[in-house]
Amino acid sequence: MRVAANCSFLVPGVVGGSEEFAVRLLRSVLAHSSDDVELDVIGQRAFFDAYPDIAERAVARLRGPAFLKPYRVLAESTWLPAKTAGADVTHHFGGRLPSRHSDPAIVSIYDIQPLDMPENFSSVKAGFLARALPVSVQRAELVCTPTRFIADRIVDRLGADPDKVRVVGPALGPRPTVSQRDLVPRELRHRRIVLFPGITHPHKNHVTLVKAMAQVADAVPDAVLVLTGGRGAADETVQETMARVDPKGTLIRHLGRVDEALLRGLLAEAHVLAFPSRYEGFGLPILEAMQAGTAVVAAASTCLPEVVGDAGALVAVDDVEAWAAEIIGVLEDDDRRAGLAMAGSLRAEAFAPEAAAGRLVEAWRVCA
Repeated sequence: MRVAANCSFLVPGVVGGSEEFAVRLLRSVLAHSSDDVELDVIGQRAFFDAYPDIAERAVARLRGPAFLKPYRVLAESTWLPAKTAGADVTHHFGGRLPSRHSDPAIVSIYDIQPLDMPENFSSVKAGFLARALPVSVQRAELVCTPTRFIADRIVDRLGADPDKVRVVGPALGPRPTVSQRDLVPRELRHRRIVLFPGITHPHKNHVTLVKAMAQVADAVPDAVLVLTGGRGAADETVQETMARVDPKGTLIRHLGRVDEALLRGLLAEAHVLAFPSRYEGFGLPILEAMQAGTAVVAAASTCLPEVVGDAGALVAVDDVEAWAAEIIGVLEDDDRRAGLAMAGSLRAEAFAPEAAAGRLVEAWRVCA
């Protein structure tokens, strides 16, 4: 079975969690699929530079100003079809189906936030996806989603045939190593870390967590909130709230974008992963924290209860007092924290690379 994986829309460091989601799934297939799966990958040069192991399967590289979104949209509908014509199935990992494509085609749709929360997007992007997503769903042979929540939203909101929508969850990477934990700044290792990895987009809801930390600090003086991730549309509001809550800069550390090694070290070193997001297609950092043996406190919103299951604590998304109380409770109760960590480790095993590869290859076989 020859599979063409279209990754031309994935821009390293720009498109967010969908990049990590796709890359890990492809890596899991390369490491664990059977010999009869021949994987061809199409992407832009920056993508292959960022992931040299995947570049070994590159059959075509998108040239030109690929950093421009209109250029990528055009290239996917003009240049791409000839590159995928010989495949038994083409899987588009960019979140939508190009207007011209080889059949049979699979599309991964990670969420439909532009339709559910259009206020978080420019009118141009929201309008484009409002047209492109329904067409993608109707024309694709199969739609892959990261969670049952998103699958149900696609059926309910876009009228997809339920038999055409399949949940293909993520593949976890390797467990954090001792050397990665050693990358965590020494000043943080002597404190109780509450970690939240996420770009400061409005839906990530940093402000609720920042406000809650003021109450956490009163009860747990050595607690520190560590934020990682780039600057999003809500960054100014987040920074202003941080300045009010923590004028001396001792309670909150915003590290910005960090490399994968340091992030893994932080996930393992943290006492709690706090994830207050209002909208997620999956929320991969939650599983990464569970894999690292870190207790999870997450918002009771969208897909997060599905992801957390009974292996973490769920909190009303905008209830500052409830967030503070839950975080304090986990930080102060060693037994409870250990219980959550153990439950999370067991839950994460279902997303081992071998299992993830099997789910993805099974979806390909349905269409090939």
